Amino acid sequence: MAVDVIMPVLGMTMESGVIVEWMKQEGESVSEGDVLFTVETDKSLAEVEARNTGTLLKILHGPGDEIPIQQVIAYIGNPDEALPDNVVSVDAGTSAPAAAVMEAKGHNGSNSTSFDAVAIKPNRIKASPKARKRAGSLSIPLDQIEGTGPGGRIVFADVETYAASQVETTSQEAPAALPSDRASKQVINRTPLTGIRKIAATRLTESTSTVPHFYLTMTIDMTRAAELRKELLSYGEARNLPRISINDMLIKAAGMALQDVPAVNASLDGNIIEQYADAHVGFAVALDEGLVVPVVPAANVHSVFRIAEITKSLDKKAKEAGLTPEDYGYGTFTISNLGMFGVDQFTAIINPPEAAILAVGQIKKQPVVVEDEVVIRAMMSVTLSSDHRLVDGALAARFLARFKSILEEPLELLISP
Repeated sequence: MAVDVIMPVLGMTMESGVIVEWMKQEGESVSEGDVLFTVETDKSLAEVEARNTGTLLKILHGPGDEIPIQQVIAYIGNPDEALPDNVVSVDAGTSAPAAAVMEAKGHNGSNSTSFDAVAIKPNRIKASPKARKRAGSLSIPLDQIEGTGPGGRIVFADVETYAASQVETTSQEAPAALPSDRASKQVINRTPLTGIRKIAATRLTESTSTVPHFYLTMTIDMTRAAELRKELLSYGEARNLPRISINDMLIKAAGMALQDVPAVNASLDGNIIEQYADAHVGFAVALDEGLVVPVVPAANVHSVFRIAEITKSLDKKAKEAGLTPEDYGYGTFTISNLGMFGVDQFTAIINPPEAAILAVGQIKKQPVVVEDEVVIRAMMSVTLSSDHRLVDGALAARFLARFKSILEEPLELLISP
């Protein structure tokens, strides 16, 4: 009997996945462990491997299709094996675009599930997953784009270049607008809310609707922390160690503060409050496609140099759409730092099921009063968003005070637990 190929669950929050590219074609032999297709989840692009050996008998969904988890998307079996009765067989020479591919009506793991299927011909145009996704969002057929990658492969930049040329052509051909006293909104681009942005929109809307947020802001003197970072950069450069960023120091400080105020390092499971042994600190990374939050595991335990090594690796993977489920989805606390964009202060939405998220603004030299004298110090504003079901005002204040004390006496960052 043919074996179902299903949309796998690649993360705790995953509800569906978008097929980006099939690596195997109908009729090809497949071995267990071969990469069958790539799929875009709410966090990244992932390669999905075959769990069975045989022949790829039928593909039910093509690139661009968003499929719920556990739903059948293909069949693997013996070459002469019959497919389930309701799967329509189409001649090998017949093709249909991905948009015409059937949508399964449901799947409960039994053989009684009914499907109305249309066969698809796998797309033979060479294109990177990111380019394929971008072209789909702009409704640009790949066969109209000239690839500049290896072997003529279409890369992301090729799609952007083509899209820009089309906008320019359209603007040149458009007739001059008539003078009018009435203002008008000219739409220059329409992009479907899909992928990472769609999942983030759903989860954050749920967070603001169901989680009672409250906010505390505190100003931290980062002068000594900035001086320590300079010393660590010189020390690390001489020993070929990773360059430490301010964000790495913030992650370490958050891990230590969560250990000292463990009630913030928690989540709510129904009516049960769960506290965690280690502080797994996520850090927000902004991509063109949306926001992802890779996680530094046990930030309370690692040295700042080790944290720098981890964050640089995760940041690179995030920007190359290479994050795996092991890189996210298990955070216990999140830091969102917009200081590098010149933002002074903001509030962030809690990343469920975590109890809190820390919004970090830029470090800015300001006049402050120290021992009755006005001096110039490097100041940073942070705002803690907390789930009031888990964290009350006094507890949030204790956490912020501990976080502040670590950064203002930053040699603590170098003390191993």
